[in-house]
Amino acid sequence: MSLACETPNVSYPSHSVRQATLGDLPVFEACERTGFSENRQSSRASLKRSITSPSQLALVIERKEKRRKPTPAGTAVVFQYKRSLRIYSLAILTEHRLLGLGEALLRHIVEFAASHGYERVSLEADMNNPKLVNWYRKFGFEPIRTLSDYYGPGEPAVRMVLMPSSREGSPESVVIVVDEPGRVKGCCPGVQFVSATDYLSDTNYANSNRFHVLNLCNSYRTHSMGYYVSLLATARNHRVTPSVMTVKDVTTPPVAQSLLDEIKDAIHPKPLPARGEVLELTIILGRTEDPCRAELGRKLFSLFTIPFFTITMERQDGWKFRKVKVLHLKQVAKRYPELLREALAGYCLKKRYSRPRLKSYQYDLAILVNGKEPTPPSCPQALEKFRKAAERVGFFVEFITKADHRRICEFDALFIRETTAIENHTYAMSRHAYTEGLVVVDDPWSIMLCSNKVYLQERLANAGVNQPRGWHLTRKDCTDRFLGSLPLPLVLKLPESSFSLGVFRVSSVEELKAKLAEMFERTDLVIAQEFLVSQYDWRIGLMDNTPLFACKYYMANNHWQIYNWQEPECDEGFSGPSETVSANQVPAHILKAAIQASSLIGNGFYGVDLKDIGGKAYVIEVNDNPNVDVGIEDLVLGDELYERIMRSIYNRIEAERHQIRYIY
Repeated sequence: MSLACETPNVSYPSHSVRQATLGDLPVFEACERTGFSENRQSSRASLKRSITSPSQLALVIERKEKRRKPTPAGTAVVFQYKRSLRIYSLAILTEHRLLGLGEALLRHIVEFAASHGYERVSLEADMNNPKLVNWYRKFGFEPIRTLSDYYGPGEPAVRMVLMPSSREGSPESVVIVVDEPGRVKGCCPGVQFVSATDYLSDTNYANSNRFHVLNLCNSYRTHSMGYYVSLLATARNHRVTPSVMTVKDVTTPPVAQSLLDEIKDAIHPKPLPARGEVLELTIILGRTEDPCRAELGRKLFSLFTIPFFTITMERQDGWKFRKVKVLHLKQVAKRYPELLREALAGYCLKKRYSRPRLKSYQYDLAILVNGKEPTPPSCPQALEKFRKAAERVGFFVEFITKADHRRICEFDALFIRETTAIENHTYAMSRHAYTEGLVVVDDPWSIMLCSNKVYLQERLANAGVNQPRGWHLTRKDCTDRFLGSLPLPLVLKLPESSFSLGVFRVSSVEELKAKLAEMFERTDLVIAQEFLVSQYDWRIGLMDNTPLFACKYYMANNHWQIYNWQEPECDEGFSGPSETVSANQVPAHILKAAIQASSLIGNGFYGVDLKDIGGKAYVIEVNDNPNVDVGIEDLVLGDELYERIMRSIYNRIEAERHQIRYIY
């Protein structure tokens, strides 16, 4: 910050603050020379980057006098992060000091932070200049940390922070966009509406991602004003209801039916209509006129996320989607005025989080779980340990389910603790989260590659990784002569399967033919591998290709696999015992093979299964989403295991956040 500060002895002169252009570079250089000592001045190249960078805000304050062209009087450089602003430099030219322009520029930055939903503004001030520190205190900045030798030896700084959201703004502001505010403001007194034209053109909205846009334009059809509001809101990284994709989804019957199927178990309206009866329900921001349908209305709104709509469904074996009619604001205001007022008021006050935040966290983490899964990758106690570890690292944690797929963009990272598969919602949510810019574990390519055993076998073979001998079988290749030449017993695998499902052992040619005939009904390709006998399998858990845990999984009682899927109902004997050992107790050739195999997939969270046969490591497969249960995988590291995983996710976000993205 500038070594000089000012106490105005006159009222503010007429002034304006604007965003800088490259033509203002000489003004920035002059402010650096007059405002900072030589060792603290930014270079011309650095100032140029600040002006052109999309992640920095370069401002110029101009003094206005009658009949004169506005005169640049000072500058500021502000770093923009997702939830905070950092004032990097602020200086007023010598000839314009003591007029209150420094205060005006600082207040502009604070107001910008508040209006754009930033949670805090920080800066560093010279600790040896108490006058400057006290000047910032006057605006509400409070010292939080001393930084020794910050500017150089013997030149400490103090970091100061202001929380603008506690004064005049919320972490995320709701913007209700309509075609013509003047025509609808009477229907909802006290609710602020913004015109679609203003939302599309106002740079205050374009320059921040801290808004939640409720698009109530009369039409969402392609190329309409409502269409462009939702489209630009998505491009600006605003949360928007509805999104362009949402509108297309609900107007496409097959897609709408698939969405409805996601909550088929939760749709139990009372009284329950008879088979063949049609149910028509109007939903206003999740609310309905009929109290008996209130819960159903909330679920349908969370699923379709259209502000106002009427859905028609027919009761058959389940619920058959008929149509969705999207309603516009004027229709709703005329037919349901009271319900509309209540719904809008409730929507604007609605909290983003499902449980209260008792402290401030750096990032938001979603953990995808399925409470109904019989054999989840983590037990409830382990999930709680993940939550606590994440909070210690700096995450606000929310457990989500597949019903929350449209909320993915609210978070900074997604951690999947539900059994993954390429054909179900886990892959779709992972892919969606990745395209939204989240850090994702398991990432979509890991799910895709690990679930495809054909890919795994080829990838490992081409890299020279030891694995059981294998063959790709097709109907055409499976002649009697060829099948008779294969070594028995054999393990047969479906190309895409998880958790040892879709894996079978055959011990005779007759059994081989019968099982292949059954499997070819489901797939055109079957993988066959030689059967290697071992008392246990090694499972090496890795993150960032670094071993986290090592377990010996013993075979289930009287069975050849770790899990006995032939008797899944039997808790006793369903799985074999396990033994967890520290990484330094694992044979070197096992660790080496595990690291080599995981690195061929990526740097995610993997579990590599291996057999140790005669002192030689054989990789069986690489699993994304490996098990972590209390008392098994965490037996050696304890809570540190959970924290290491959370720390890795946190570091990935930090690396992405601090990646240089300057535009030259």
